[in-house]
Amino acid sequence: MPELSAEHMRASARVVEQVSLIGRRSRIISAEVAHQVGLQPAQVGVLLKTARVGEMRVADLAEQMLVDPSVISRQISYLENAGLLVRRPDPEDRRASLVSVSDAGRALAERVHGLHGEAISATLSDWTVEEIDEVGAALERLNTATEQAHRRPAEVTA
Repeated sequence: MPELSAEHMRASARVVEQVSLIGRRSRIISAEVAHQVGLQPAQVGVLLKTARVGEMRVADLAEQMLVDPSVISRQISYLENAGLLVRRPDPEDRRASLVSVSDAGRALAERVHGLHGEAISATLSDWTVEEIDEVGAALERLNTATEQAHRRPAEVTA
């Protein structure tokens, strides 16, 4: 890793602080949206992740959500009973389960995305489209960089 200047470190710390604040505010919006659709925020997270990724093993979903399999299993059971997710045995390993989004789950995921979009649009109502695009592009670049950095932790810490 190259030697970084004090200015670079200061600017990076500012990014960390602002991303943390956005994360906290995003969780508040997510909780409000979850309440509007009658779910807990964690359940909405499981629903959205499954809708985005597609059918997957329960253990893989737990790993991607960074939670214990027992926690994800309870959330999946609730969503399955609500008709939002479908669980079936994994044909390659009958001890494991595959989970996917039902039609009702997909519709609810789209509604949740719409509610999130409305909240962000209202927040940015006095911004120009160009300003919004610039921030979106910068955040996309930040997300890509952090994803790449976490894929190769040995290189980052070496």
